[in-house]
Amino acid sequence: MGNIWVHAETTDGIVSSITLELLAKARELGEVTVFHAGADAEQAAGELGEHGATRILTTGDLDNGLPGPALAAAVAAKATEESPLAILFGTTYGGRDVAGRLSVKMDAPVITNIVDLLDSDGLTGVEPVFGGTTNVKTKFTGETPGIFLIRPKSFTAESAGGSAAAIETLTIPDLGATGSARVTNRL
Repeated sequence: MGNIWVHAETTDGIVSSITLELLAKARELGEVTVFHAGADAEQAAGELGEHGATRILTTGDLDNGLPGPALAAAVAAKATEESPLAILFGTTYGGRDVAGRLSVKMDAPVITNIVDLLDSDGLTGVEPVFGGTTNVKTKFTGETPGIFLIRPKSFTAESAGGSAAAIETLTIPDLGATGSARVTNRL
C-alpha cells in the first residue's frame, strides 16, 4: 500500500506496548518506518525490527530538550521529502503532543480516537461514536499524509520475526525559543 510511519515511544530502550500494537497493524498496510526521540534508538532497534520496522528515524540525544517540538519539526521536514502514506500515533501524552505539533508543521488534519485502520481505496480510520454503539469511517482526501491517533489496545502486538531496524539520524531544524526549554525532572 505504501510507507507507514509509526511514532515509537521508548524508555531506556524498552519499547512501549502501544508502539508494538501500532507496528502490528502498520506492517499489514505497507513498509514500516518508525520515528523516535531520544538516545536509546540502538537499544530499541532489535525489538522494533522484530515487530516489523525496517528503519528508525531518530533525533538522537536531545540533551533534556523537549521531545515534542524537536521530533515534530524533524519529522515534518523528512515527511516533506519522502511523503509517507500515513503517520500513526498512539493516544498517549507523548503521541498527542507530537501529533498536534506535526499537524501544524505540515498543515495536515488529524483523525483521533481510531480503533481500526482499513485499506479501502486509501487508508480509512474507524472510530466509535455514541458510546461505541456506532462506528464512523473517516478518510483523508488531501495531498498530505494522514495523521491518525489510535487508541491503546486496538491491535494485538505480535512479533514479525524481523531483524534489527536500520537507524537514521534526523536533522532537527531551528526550534527558536522552544528549543531552549529543558526538562529538569521526570516523575
